[in-house]
Amino acid sequence: MQLHTYKLIAALSFSFCLASFFAANAQILNIERARVEQDSANYLTGKLGINFSVYNQNAGKNNPNNYLQFTFNGDLAYVSPQNSYLLINNYNYLLVNFTSEEQRNTVASTGYAHFRVNFLRKRKLSYELFAQVQADKARGLELRTLAGGGLRIAVLRGADVSVYAGTGLMHEHEEWRNLAQEGSGYRIADLVKSTNYISTKAKLSEQLSTEGIVYYQFGYDNNIARMRNRVSGDVSLNVKLNSKFAFRTSFNCTFENRPIVPVTKFVYALTNGIQMQF
Repeated sequence: MQLHTYKLIAALSFSFCLASFFAANAQILNIERARVEQDSANYLTGKLGINFSVYNQNAGKNNPNNYLQFTFNGDLAYVSPQNSYLLINNYNYLLVNFTSEEQRNTVASTGYAHFRVNFLRKRKLSYELFAQVQADKARGLELRTLAGGGLRIAVLRGADVSVYAGTGLMHEHEEWRNLAQEGSGYRIADLVKSTNYISTKAKLSEQLSTEGIVYYQFGYDNNIARMRNRVSGDVSLNVKLNSKFAFRTSFNCTFENRPIVPVTKFVYALTNGIQMQF
């Protein structure tokens, strides 16, 4: 069996292990989604995507809740001779009880914008700086801002398969509301955290590709005199329809062992949609 076949099997195994381990709305930053594996310089590209889902959930006898969910994402990448620049954006909008105008009610509005620079991108050991702003109204996260930097290591870099690992430090500011207690005010956390990830991308055929990422972030909170830990993951499968459009299925999730306010510790999302590349 040829070497590239082993690499494809390894990447597929990694992706499906992610999916099985990280089995609701989650916002996971998949930085590999916007990266461009191009040797050419001064290269500008982008992706636009929309995901849509409709489902219902019983809220009591003869009283189902109906959900309509849209997810929009837009990525922009610029590759210079030495560095790469990524801008990654995601917005999620959820309606509940949309069966009539009287019942329509917005219950979730989440989103983030992330900017990242990869210096000396062609080297096995490169450097990254990043900043992000985020909100998750459905869970009570009014604002999250973070900024930091770190190292990026090319573990495997092939024509069809790549594996990277990253480690660094960041400062994270969060403002939460306890949705279970009206008028409870905000809980604010300012932490210095270690942020670490391992990611992979694999081209399985001319029409099929996959990518995945796992994060582990932790920091010491003086307010509770304990560590706060966060594990998150994202795995996706892309089916190329033509030179511009692709069908995308993704699964992502987050687990936090000690949330700032009482919220569900483990949240996940499975989405399907269309992606356009330009």
